[in-house]
Amino acid sequence: FRLYLYQSSAMLIGDLQFDESGILDAYQQIILPLWNACNFFISYANIDNYAPETVKEPESENQLDRWILAKLWSVTDSITENMDAYSVNRYVENLISLVDGLTNWYIRRSRRRFWSTEFTDDKKNAYETLYYVLVNTTKLFAPVAPIVSEKLYKILTGGESVHLTEWPLIPEKYRDDDLARDIDLVQDIITLARSIRQKNRVKNRQPLRELKIALSDADNADRITAYTNVIAEELNVKHAVILNDVSDIATVQYDPNFNEIRNLYPDRIPDIIKAVKSGKFTIKGDVAEVEINGVTEALSSDIILVKYNARDGMFVASEAGIVVSLDLTVDDELKREGVAREIVRNIQDARKNAGLEIMDRIVIDVVSGALPAGFEDYVFTETLSEADKVTDPIATVKIDEDEPIKILIAKA
Repeated sequence: FRLYLYQSSAMLIGDLQFDESGILDAYQQIILPLWNACNFFISYANIDNYAPETVKEPESENQLDRWILAKLWSVTDSITENMDAYSVNRYVENLISLVDGLTNWYIRRSRRRFWSTEFTDDKKNAYETLYYVLVNTTKLFAPVAPIVSEKLYKILTGGESVHLTEWPLIPEKYRDDDLARDIDLVQDIITLARSIRQKNRVKNRQPLRELKIALSDADNADRITAYTNVIAEELNVKHAVILNDVSDIATVQYDPNFNEIRNLYPDRIPDIIKAVKSGKFTIKGDVAEVEINGVTEALSSDIILVKYNARDGMFVASEAGIVVSLDLTVDDELKREGVAREIVRNIQDARKNAGLEIMDRIVIDVVSGALPAGFEDYVFTETLSEADKVTDPIATVKIDEDEPIKILIAKA
């Protein structure tokens, strides 16, 4: 309820039309993900007997660790600055950004580090970083979610109360604006490409061959070169390719943005419209260099509408200087891999619903249909399973494909 109110006009002494769905959103968008993040840490910490006595500052060179620490620094800095200025309405949006980054990027991309059977230095760094971030996050939540933050803080630390601790002071050594900007760009590319899947009803678990990326800013293209493997993995494609020219995947159409021209330059509307229509301009990031009456001027790029039209047989999405093209062709091999991923998801859900622990091994018995050829080992590895006869199943999985598949599951 407090989280809901903090996001409302009531914090600015404005009118509020109460909406119960706002409370549900606060629970689903903020509280539940944070609770699940703590549960993830505790589950694996118990398996590895990881029990830190103090909250120490992590010293990790892992890019994921550096990114979430940079995120924690920027969010803490923003919340502190806004609260010092009594801008209380800016509080929760920062928490949403931190929790979303923690759960939907850091933890999800770090899972295999925690799955490692050996307690390597990288696994230790992952534990120390996640613990540090979670404890400080409960402190950030304390003013706006006092009960939940108290519960989680006590579980994580054994301390007396989160409300008796100091406000978080995250060292500036964790600040990394360049890395944060790079990951923001990578995530924007991923979101755009996923929109193509959604629009064409192609599941994320269905592997695809190739994603092509074109960026209007050449500097941005250089920045994401090191992240092509990450982008490909996130989008479940075999290859992600950065293009030098957007014309390889789309034709470009430029038009005057009449509303922005009217708002930004009301006294120069005819001249600017004429210049844009004649094509006498270049766009560099947020700036449009426009030639007006023989003189080149730097204006806002918002005055120009840029539209990308997909070439024949291609599927394109674009936004803010990013253009992506996704090959939606699914051959037999890709289809088998997609079925294998669907099987893994269903088995994992069945494991969880049956109350099995994370590291419990299982036996699977395919009683009708068959595991996709070439992907049997993938299914066994991902689900911690082995093939054998099951007479007393604890769960049953059914996959509706061209050839229906039925799998019985038992604890090994």
